[in-house]
Amino acid sequence: MKRIIVIASHHKLALGMADTLRYITNTDLEIITLAAYLDNTPVNQQIEKIMAKIPQTAETFIFTDMMAGSVNQGFEKYLDQDHTHLITGMNLPLIMAIALDSSPEYLTTTAIENLISEAQASIIYVNNAKAEIDEDDE
Repeated sequence: MKRIIVIASHHKLALGMADTLRYITNTDLEIITLAAYLDNTPVNQQIEKIMAKIPQTAETFIFTDMMAGSVNQGFEKYLDQDHTHLITGMNLPLIMAIALDSSPEYLTTTAIENLISEAQASIIYVNNAKAEIDEDDE
């Protein structure tokens, strides 16, 4: 089973996210990026080109920047493809968790939801967290 990661965003966020992912993880996974609206190519045309290259048997994780955005909406029509997962509100810890998962099997919905929950928990308002740590030190 081949796992493919697609990182798609408005403008250059996807490029930076993919670059950082490669730097930190040194993964050999196939990572495809879509930086929409850098030229006059319609986003749906760019999405179709990406999805046409992905083998039917691949487990594909598509990470997008915003739920209501045109990039995410453009990928929604591919949700009926087997082993295709569309996740919006991407963050680096989540993409890293998927990229570094060494399971030879397709990930289950429960496993994916657990990884999302862990990534959500990594979003911390440091001002309050630091205040709590400082209080504990007293």
